[in-house]
Amino acid sequence: MKCMWTTRPEGFAIVSALFLITALAVLGAAIMHFSATQHVTGVQDIQGSRALAAARAGADWQVTQILAQELPNNPQYACGPAAGFSFGEFALNVSCTHSDHDEEGNKVRVYNIAAIASSGGSPGALGFVERRVDVVVATCRKTPDGDLC
Repeated sequence: MKCMWTTRPEGFAIVSALFLITALAVLGAAIMHFSATQHVTGVQDIQGSRALAAARAGADWQVTQILAQELPNNPQYACGPAAGFSFGEFALNVSCTHSDHDEEGNKVRVYNIAAIASSGGSPGALGFVERRVDVVVATCRKTPDGDLC
């Protein structure tokens, strides 16, 4: 009896070639995906640094507003409503609150400043980035509107 199944070596080469082509295509797609992800995360890192710089600038602006009032016999600075700015491509919101304290007969005013810079739409969007900077500043007067400590 003659065997119906015979192996032919040229068929094996086609299967090997198809497997190799498929494996290389999957490897190439994976490399492209990782490269694109690396690029996006690099851009997000730079945007995060820019947002942090914008938030620091907003906090520094508010500190300057406070310290400009720190002159003898000048009224102490009173925090107003939150301020919103456009700082380059960032939306910047700066808020300030204060509380007064008596320490050894002196009037100490403590300011809490929060500056938030954001860009890229709303949270969850691909290009969204947001950074917050909090600063505490204290000033001291012998009387509320009098000489500095």
